[in-house]
Amino acid sequence: MKRLKIGDTLGLVAPASSANKDKLKSAIENLEKLGFKIKIGKSVKNVWYSFAGTDEDRAIDINSFFQDRDVDAIMCVRGGYGGIRMLSLLDYEVIKNNPKPFIGYSDVTSLHMAFFKKCHLKTFHGPMAVSNFSEDYSLDTLNDFIKVMSSNESYIMKNFNEKIYFYNSLKGSGQLIGGNLAVLVSNLGTEFDLEYDNKILFLEDIGETTYKVDRMLWQLKNRGIFDKVSGVVLGDFKSCDKSSEDDMSLQDVFDSHFKDLKKPVCYNLRSGHCTPMLTLEFGEVLEIDGEKEQLIVKK
Repeated sequence: MKRLKIGDTLGLVAPASSANKDKLKSAIENLEKLGFKIKIGKSVKNVWYSFAGTDEDRAIDINSFFQDRDVDAIMCVRGGYGGIRMLSLLDYEVIKNNPKPFIGYSDVTSLHMAFFKKCHLKTFHGPMAVSNFSEDYSLDTLNDFIKVMSSNESYIMKNFNEKIYFYNSLKGSGQLIGGNLAVLVSNLGTEFDLEYDNKILFLEDIGETTYKVDRMLWQLKNRGIFDKVSGVVLGDFKSCDKSSEDDMSLQDVFDSHFKDLKKPVCYNLRSGHCTPMLTLEFGEVLEIDGEKEQLIVKK
């Protein structure tokens, strides 16, 4: 797949919730100042209920931008909710035959899953226009995004000077898949669900109480997914707090699922609803090395 470079044209789409128009304007100005050309999907400024236009309109934008040879990469403006509503409206033949970088996170997980399952398309769990590049955005987020999007070389993932914690010294590798835990769980058992065998599973979330995180992890466990994958990477779980004093803490939940799992597992990777955030390459091979305490992207 073609890599992204300064000067390329970014097609902005809104696959889920509508965007604040002032923040959208600010994000476009910031991206243009960085040297990108910007093309805006027709539904991006629309509002239908909480969504950026109807399901059909949002899907048309994505289909047309994959076909548009002037668009070098597609970036979502924000997440929210709504991607799952239009999965059956996307033209997977068009997408498969016109591969290009597709960037977003959170609710965009539905699209990452569908594109990987239906089109074998590598996508990017990375920053979005309004969510990450409006107003005074993080230069660390930007620099990591540019590095990952433009590089064809293997690299060791750096965690913005924060420690990545490893549950054991095991090693495992596989194509990186996953995304937002709640969104991934909502697609389990559907035609858009992933194949988990020998993959590295990345998970993140926001605003889910700890018992709900536990319940969703049990759903994955009871489907045998943790037995199938080669390893697990836990990203940022922002505002995932206890709902009562008696509940398990988030760390307790993680420990109960992963402390004794005979697979390499790490947590506190700064990717998800955090600032700054790392850009991840879904579909690329990631190696978890618990002994060296490293995550290595292998090209």
